[in-house]
Amino acid sequence: MRPLMPTVCLAFLLAAWAEPAAGQARGAESALRQLPASFAGDLPCADCEGIRYRLNLFPDGAFYLGMTYLGKGDGAAFDDIGTWTLSSNQQVLVLKGGREASTLFRIVDAKTLRKLDLEGRDIESVLNYALTRAAAFERIEPRLTMRGMFRYMADAGLFTECVTGQRWPVAQEADNAALEREYLKVRRDPGGPVLVSVEGRVAMRPTMEGGGLQPTLVPERFVGAFPDETCGPRPAPARPPSGF
Repeated sequence: MRPLMPTVCLAFLLAAWAEPAAGQARGAESALRQLPASFAGDLPCADCEGIRYRLNLFPDGAFYLGMTYLGKGDGAAFDDIGTWTLSSNQQVLVLKGGREASTLFRIVDAKTLRKLDLEGRDIESVLNYALTRAAAFERIEPRLTMRGMFRYMADAGLFTECVTGQRWPVAQEADNAALEREYLKVRRDPGGPVLVSVEGRVAMRPTMEGGGLQPTLVPERFVGAFPDETCGPRPAPARPPSGF
């Protein structure tokens, strides 16, 4: 493929989740206005100069998050992807990605998100805990380990990521040859899906037809194929910690 609720308990804030991604998108349209949207800000760090957050929210319920630890030198960065949801009162945004704990933000207004603690309360500090919306969408190209269902037919690979459900063509570069080779060995049927794991990034590449760019998986390192497994059901929305 060619390429205010500082003292309100989290159980109240996050109760009665709005249903699927379509319902969440409608709620976000009200709370955050038009999606996709990009937010950014430099937040406090215990042992560095700050953590630069860059967040993409998509109307299909997916998010991309990039965090760079300032003053730590090259390589001090962490990317995550996953799903977002809103509390029933549309005041709390919950990001559920690869980490065990969800990341929580209070929606101050359509242009401002304020990071909350793990229990869903405002962080009492004079330091900045706010992310500000960019005037225009600024796409992140996250790099991380991903699992998804891979298909290969007619010289084209297609990858459906397990957590977000997003589907991307696969670039014929980096470790793509190893991915295709293993797929052809273990597939059950021609063009049938196989669960694979790759280290890679989601980068913008030209469409097959030309005339534009599209999100594309660049498989930088093929990890493995698991023909007896599937992604399984999509994860349920994050729930409050026990006791709340």
